[in-house]
Amino acid sequence: MFAIRVSWWRPVASRSRTRGCYFASITAAAASRNPGPPAPFSTGSVSPTPKRVGTHNGSFHCDEALGCFLIRLTDKFSGAEIVRTRDPQLLETLDAVLDVGGVYDPSQDHYDHHQKGFGEIFGHGFNTKLSSAGLVYKHYGKEIIAKELQLDVGHENVQRLYLAVYKSFIEAIDAVDNGINEYDTDQPPKYVNNTHLSSRVGRLNLDWMDPDQSSDKENAAFQQAMMLAGGEFLDSLRFHARSWIPARSIVAECIASRGNVDPSGEIMVLDRFCPWKHHLFELEEELKIEPLIKYVLYQDERSGSWRVQTVAVAPYKFESRKQLPPAWRGLRDQELSDKSGIPGCVFVHINGFIGGNQTYDGALAMAKSAVTM
Repeated sequence: MFAIRVSWWRPVASRSRTRGCYFASITAAAASRNPGPPAPFSTGSVSPTPKRVGTHNGSFHCDEALGCFLIRLTDKFSGAEIVRTRDPQLLETLDAVLDVGGVYDPSQDHYDHHQKGFGEIFGHGFNTKLSSAGLVYKHYGKEIIAKELQLDVGHENVQRLYLAVYKSFIEAIDAVDNGINEYDTDQPPKYVNNTHLSSRVGRLNLDWMDPDQSSDKENAAFQQAMMLAGGEFLDSLRFHARSWIPARSIVAECIASRGNVDPSGEIMVLDRFCPWKHHLFELEEELKIEPLIKYVLYQDERSGSWRVQTVAVAPYKFESRKQLPPAWRGLRDQELSDKSGIPGCVFVHINGFIGGNQTYDGALAMAKSAVTM
């Protein structure tokens, strides 16, 4: 796990702050490693720390706040000092530059995305233009994940998490910063969402009504932004390592054994309940499953009865690939058992997407009967 320590400001008044504002933000490293003392802060003289990472001063966004957090999780830039400036001469002296400078060159650790002609994407089926956060993640994400999992960078689970965390967390930050809408439509949104991470980071910028618009206060706000964005990144990574990977493994095993449940291959039984829907869609595509699975059986942990749930046509659709029979829908208990000819029935939803039976054998009989109708 990562240990996070925060160092606060230690101003040095020996030099003007007009060229750049230096600070060290969050020292983050794997808990199994000794992260060492936090890097010092300064507002003028060159820091004695071995690495310095630059980004622009002024108003900040989620992408450079997260990018600065991420790059400091690497061995190369662990404990690096963050330098916030737009001074080209100062930027040239730094070890890495994010979101400013007009250059994308990973060999020099320059990660800007504002320059004309820039069109870098993550790849692996993702086509969203990258922000500075996405660029840092593209080049250092596997290293960061491998440390968190304490695995070799080449381990298959590192690659899986690398793609999953980009899909579920990083890509949205890239899209928001590059002004890419979530949906292809010219229609105005039906509601405003200002609760996502990019919005919350944006609200940490100094309020125009605040009488204190100093560099010190601005940099303290940016440090808060790094902590917010970085903390949520680590939460996402840890969720995927702790919950997503084990669930994916369970679903993969159940897909592989579905032929033992029913020769059709269209019924899958979860021997342990877990979040299964998104994993099922991804694994079906990855494994080129044919025919597609229509029903998933699992035990209700509270009642002990069994559920028969239909599989949707797509991850974000309500329409089922094959609904439970119309004659069963809305019926319960003995009336449903009489209609279906299957003992122990509990219910079938009026919309036909889920049903229940008191026993596994009964639930399986409902699914087998529904497959053939």
